[in-house]
Amino acid sequence: MTSPDPSRPYPTGMLDGLGGIAAWANKTREEYEADVLGGVTESTKKIKLFGGGVAGTQSELAGLQSRTQKLEGVIGYAHAYANGGISLSLGSVKYPMSNQIGPVVGTTMTNGAFILGSKGLWVADGQATFDFLNAGVKKISMTLKVYAPNGSEHFKRTSIFDTGEQNTRSVHMPFTVPSAGYYVELWVNAAFGRGVFGGSEWNGLSVNKISTEEN
Repeated sequence: MTSPDPSRPYPTGMLDGLGGIAAWANKTREEYEADVLGGVTESTKKIKLFGGGVAGTQSELAGLQSRTQKLEGVIGYAHAYANGGISLSLGSVKYPMSNQIGPVVGTTMTNGAFILGSKGLWVADGQATFDFLNAGVKKISMTLKVYAPNGSEHFKRTSIFDTGEQNTRSVHMPFTVPSAGYYVELWVNAAFGRGVFGGSEWNGLSVNKISTEEN
């Protein structure tokens, strides 16, 4: 049998000849367990390091995807409410939103309305709570309206109810727009002197982008 080539390195953990075997045989149980535990600990550190790298990469990819979607107009959302109430007169009036809730992405809040930053399928949700009225015309209504950039009416949906009691109206309205620049407003209508309550508990307007497609 040929002797091992002294120039060849032995793999980690391999017993190098009789000297290595003898050294291993002379170890105490405590020394042997310490060597094994040290190897396991080092391997665990490497696994955790690799895992952390994967998690970090996934987080970076998610952030990049989110930024790309915003640039492409895939993402869009905004939420707001009117802090002050309004006392109604004859005819339908715009109820401008004044207080933003959270971030506004893919839209712009201007003059109490939401200007949409991209074409596609959107959904608007609105709510308004009307004060009571003891006499006279008791019909109330709330309308969500979408206007084109030139100010012409593009789409709308209305909720109507006939009551003298305090009442909350809500509207859920999917709609499409062919380009950026369209804007969404909330309108209310009731008898002269009837009020709509201000504050986030009583009113609000939201828009959410669903798709870049129109059909």
